[in-house]
Amino acid sequence: MKKFSLLALFSLAAAFSFNAQAADRVGDFFLIDDEGKGHQLSKYAFNKAVVIVSQQNGCTDNQQNIARYKQLRTNFDHRGVSFVMLNASDEDSREDIIAEEAVWNYDLPIMDDDSQLVAESLGIEKAGQVVVVDPERMSVLYRGPMPAQWARAPLGEVLEAILADGADSRDMETVNVDMETAEGCAVEFPARDAHLADVPDYETEVAPILIERCTGCHVEGGIGPFAMNSHMMIQGWSPMIKEVIMTNRMPPMQVDPAVKTWVNSGNFPIEERQTLIHWINAGSPRN
Repeated sequence: MKKFSLLALFSLAAAFSFNAQAADRVGDFFLIDDEGKGHQLSKYAFNKAVVIVSQQNGCTDNQQNIARYKQLRTNFDHRGVSFVMLNASDEDSREDIIAEEAVWNYDLPIMDDDSQLVAESLGIEKAGQVVVVDPERMSVLYRGPMPAQWARAPLGEVLEAILADGADSRDMETVNVDMETAEGCAVEFPARDAHLADVPDYETEVAPILIERCTGCHVEGGIGPFAMNSHMMIQGWSPMIKEVIMTNRMPPMQVDPAVKTWVNSGNFPIEERQTLIHWINAGSPRN
C-alpha cells in the first residue's frame, strides 16, 4: 500500500492544517437523489472510491467550486472514482434541491439526506465538505475542503494513494483537513444535538415506534427473523436494525413520497428514524 511519504506530509503541512487518524468507519446507506434515482453505498463497491460533496442551497462554497468539482470528476471518474453530492439541510426539500440544481447546474447527483442520518455517519458538519469513502471497506479516507489546487493538496494525495497499484485502504488513515464555514454553509443538526443531550427513552419513545412499525412481522411465529419481545432481544439485534433502516430495507413496502403517497406504505417518518437510530448509536440503553 502506498502511504504518504514524510516529505509529502511535511510539504502539505506547510500549506494545509490537517491530521491523520485510524480510518473512520461508515455503515451502508441508501438515499434518493434529485432525479429520483437511488444510491446505495455498497453498490459502488466496483469502484475504488466515492467522492461525496456536502451541498446546501445557498452555500457560497458549493457555488464557487462548481468548476473545481467538475474538473476533479473529469480527472478521476474514468479511473474508478464516483462523484455524488449530499444535501443534509433540514430546511431544503427535494423540490428546493431540484430548483437549486436547475439554477447552478452542479451536474452531479444530489442525494437527499432528509433525516440527516447519513451526514452524521460521514462526520459532515458543514456544506462544502468533501468526503472520500472506500465503498468496499466502508471507510472514510478524507474529510475536508475542495482545494483550489487539488493535485498538490491532501485530497489529491488521498485519491492517488487509493488508486495506486496494489493499494489497500486497510493501510490508510482518515485525513481530516480544517476548513472555514463559508456563508450559507453551516449545517445544523437539531435532532442529533437534542438526542445527545437527552437520549431517547426506550419505554416511552423507542418501544412505541417498534410496536407500530415492526411487530406486525417481528413476533413469535411471525415472518420476521426474530421476535421483538424484549429489550435484550432488540438491543442484541440493534446493529442489524440500524443497517436495514439506513438502507431502506425495512420496514418493507417503502415508496418515494416525492413520487406518490400510499396509505399502506412502510415509510418511516423522519422523526421516528432519527429517534431510533440515535438511540441505537447511544448503545440501545434500557434507561
